[in-house]
Parts: sequence; structure tokens; C-alpha cells
Amino acid sequence: MLKSTVVIIPSLNPDEHLKETIAGLKEAGFRAFIIVDDGSDDEHQQYFPEKANDTVVLHHETNLGKGAALKTAFKYIEETTKNIKYMVTVDGDGQHAPEDAKKCVEALGNNTNAVVLGARCFKEDNVPLRSKIGNNITLFVFHKLCGIKISDTQTGLRAFSTALIPSLLTIEGDRFEYETNMLLKFKQRGVEILEVPIQTVYIEENHASHFRTVQDSFLVYKFILAYVASSAISFIVDVALFHLLCKVFAFLPVTQMTFLATGIARLFSSLLNYNLNKRKVFDYEDPEEKKKDHTLIKYYALAIPQMCISASLVTLIVYFLPKLAAIETLIKIIVDAIIFLVNYRVQRVWVFTSAPASNDSIKDSEDENDE
Repeated sequence: MLKSTVVIIPSLNPDEHLKETIAGLKEAGFRAFIIVDDGSDDEHQQYFPEKANDTVVLHHETNLGKGAALKTAFKYIEETTKNIKYMVTVDGDGQHAPEDAKKCVEALGNNTNAVVLGARCFKEDNVPLRSKIGNNITLFVFHKLCGIKISDTQTGLRAFSTALIPSLLTIEGDRFEYETNMLLKFKQRGVEILEVPIQTVYIEENHASHFRTVQDSFLVYKFILAYVASSAISFIVDVALFHLLCKVFAFLPVTQMTFLATGIARLFSSLLNYNLNKRKVFDYEDPEEKKKDHTLIKYYALAIPQMCISASLVTLIVYFLPKLAAIETLIKIIVDAIIFLVNYRVQRVWVFTSAPASNDSIKDSEDENDE
């Protein structure tokens, strides 16, 4: 299996660890390598290996980011390689043991619709505090909000079939956020996400990392911020209309007034929210269901019960605590905020999730790679 696997190593200003990593991978049985120089300066060019029959070095003139480097390698494989069926991405700083890379490839087996992640243990003493905190936050977000239960979201050790390259090339992101977006898209498209425990190696407190704490953290969590922005815009429209309609229908009994104002306000705000979420938040696309997009039906199958729950809770609170009628809009804000996170997860894992890739589509991808 290793004979039909290529190792991809994106690298920026490497040191002697890069050559050591390649030598170790060769000893482990790997026979093909693609190294992507992501705009390294002249001083560090000496650490890149010479081009050989088993090694290709691709160069970016300027630093474009880890995601862009991976895409460059994927595109090269798609355009030039005919006998490679699997690929594994490895960091070139010595933090991924060659035997762990081998374990990930072997765990993949013949599964062309899966990714195998090399999962580190962040409870070990050698893990920098910054990495522990960052990973715990990301794990919470992925598990609770995205329905993805994994133990290492930022691992750079990943094995997958070359059949996934067309999908990988369409995923947004050029820097570290690309690896996060990859997992989100795989979940959305029905690609199986597997994990293999690996050694947890941090060299000199991970000083060689090119992760920019503020800028890259923003990019990694951009998918959450986009949802917050979409919800905030729709929420403002919803609350403003609700408040206005309560004034318009003030002559009605409180129950009728609340349900009517909620229904009309939610109709307009939900259509706005649906379109923002589909296009900007979840970047939804389903190649296999272009002619039968059911996302709107699913969206309202979620939104209508949510609307009823919101209206019912607000009505019950005001009915049993009439003194709170003067702050009915504030009560609605609190109620809707409670179901905010649950709503995100349901949309992520059900409303805007594509059907798993069919065996036929996978077979087609394999045939293209074999041609």
C-alpha cells in the first residue's frame, strides 16, 4: 500500500528536521514525496532535498499559507501522477513520527471516502499550554456545535485517497483554516472521519510553528463568526419586526398578538437567514442533488417548531407573570438566545449536510485516477 502512497510535506523556512523527516519516512517504507516550499527565504533553501526520481519539490515565490501549499500538491498529483492512489500529509518539523504516518495510511485501507487523522494526546506534560487551551476550545466547538467528535482537530498528519482530490481543491482557505474547513466539508459531504492515536511530539515548545495566534485563530473560527453575523442580522430584523407588529396588533388578546407578530416577523427573517446560511455560512453545495435541493424544506422543518417553541415560551412567561409584559421583547431575546447554539448544530449536521458520496461517484473518481 505504501508503494502507491505519496507523502506531502508543506514547508516554510525549514531546518535540518525536514531532511530527517524525509529520511525517516523512507526507512518506514514510503517511496514518493512531494515537498512544497511555501515561499521560504534564500537562507533556508539549503534544507530542501534535491529533486530525484522519488522526490518532487514545488515552489511558491511568496508565502501563500499551508492550505495553499497543500492544494498545490493535490493539483500536481491530479495533473501528473497516474499510479498514486493514496496520500498522507506530514509536517516537516519532526513532530510526526514516520511509523505514525504509516499507521494512518494502513488504517485507511481501501476506504476511498474517508480521512484518517493522526490524533495527539493533549494531556501529556510536554504539550505547551497554548496548544492545550486552543485544542480544548476547538474540540468543544466541533463536538457541541458541529457534531464532529474527534480528539485532535488541528493535526497535520492526515491520510486519504486521491479520489478525494476534486473535493479537496474546492474547499476554501489558504492558511491554517484550510485544515478546519476540510473537516467541516468532509462532515457535510458524508466523508468518514477516522482517528489513529499517535505520538505527541513538541520540539522546543513548538517554536518552529508559523501559526499566527490572532490572525489564524480568526480564520480558523471564521465559520462560527459567520454564523453569528448571519444570525445577528436576521435576529435584528426579526426583533424589529416583532416589536413593530406588537404595536400594530396591540388591540388583539395577548396570545393572538404574540403568535401573529412572531409568525410574520419570523417568516421574513427566516428567509433572510436561510439564504445567508446556505451561501455564506455553510457554503452548501451538493453535486448529487442539484435538481432536488431539499434544504429549504429541512430548514423550515426546523424553523417552524422553533418558532412555536419561542412564541409559546414567551406567551407562557407573560401569561403567568403579567408584570413582565412591559419587557416582552427582552424576554423573546433571552428565549431565542437559549436555542441559538442548538439551532446551529442541527443546521450543520442535518439541514445543510449533503448525502454521502455514492459508490458510483467514488468508482468514477477512481477510474479517472487510473486513466
